[in-house]
Amino acid sequence: MLIATCYAGVAHAQSSLTLYGIVDEFVQYVNTGNGYTAAMGSSGQWASRFGLRGKEDLGDGYAVNFVLENGFVPTTGALASTGSLFNRQAWIGLSSGWGQVRLGRQNSPLFIDEGRMDAFGAVTQASGLDNITTYGIRTSNTISYLTPSFHGLKGGVYVGLGNAGGLRGTGASYQFDVTYDQGPFSAFVAGQALRNTDGAPTDRTILSGVSYAIGKFTIYGAYTWAKWDELALDANTYGVSIGYTINPFNYLALGWAQLTDRTSAGNGARQFSVMYNHDVSRRTSFYAAVSLLQNRGQASYTLAGAANAGLALAYPGAQARGVQVGLVHRF
Repeated sequence: MLIATCYAGVAHAQSSLTLYGIVDEFVQYVNTGNGYTAAMGSSGQWASRFGLRGKEDLGDGYAVNFVLENGFVPTTGALASTGSLFNRQAWIGLSSGWGQVRLGRQNSPLFIDEGRMDAFGAVTQASGLDNITTYGIRTSNTISYLTPSFHGLKGGVYVGLGNAGGLRGTGASYQFDVTYDQGPFSAFVAGQALRNTDGAPTDRTILSGVSYAIGKFTIYGAYTWAKWDELALDANTYGVSIGYTINPFNYLALGWAQLTDRTSAGNGARQFSVMYNHDVSRRTSFYAAVSLLQNRGQASYTLAGAANAGLALAYPGAQARGVQVGLVHRF
């Protein structure tokens, strides 16, 4: 929704302000180790949100850009993060032919790229990769530089100054990504180092993936490594999935993901899933997912979603299986 259309200003500059958002609600029937439970939730496929996106053309190819984005829970009307108005994004930046610099709270490049290695788009309960991969989704006080595309190759570098400033304090972060898209082939690698706790070792994650489109099919492969000492986690995750575009309105995905944690013998998880998506219109769609998540040892991964933690397990190591059906509207 464009609420302030382009207008003429000094030196013929143009500005725009767009209000946008997503409302996502679902019902689920899930067994987490103690019988099946019916429940209602939000943000199963896409995180429910509203935001403001703005741009001012400064002339000579330069522009100022900003995004203010808030997450909310439509089942209750509550903020996704109590006491935080723009918990998802709050940044301002300068862009030109040389790329873009952004300042503020930003999405991690790992979060942005994760859907590139997954037929499920790293969303719904069906995304095993999303359910069993550990990384920081967003960082505050962050400076980033995003390159323009060079024949399909582009990248980004992110430096977070921590909760109270500095490069080594709590909340400090270092991130990067490199992506490549050429015809039916796509690939990426992204990395993150976070200082989540003062005095604790830096937590690190590497994500990588490739995809190749063949007609109506797209095949995805993924590898992730995460080492978070404060969670006693040193894990490798692998995933293979296939997406099939039935027609412009219907999409089917199926896949497998597996995690092995080297810090505790016997711990791990694997998931098998199927997802179906039907577009009712350009703005409204239905989704359905069927998933089986098998935890091993004391692992406690859940059937989560885009921005919900999923129903808690009855006990560590329990299996989680069930069905999720949801409705999404974009504005």
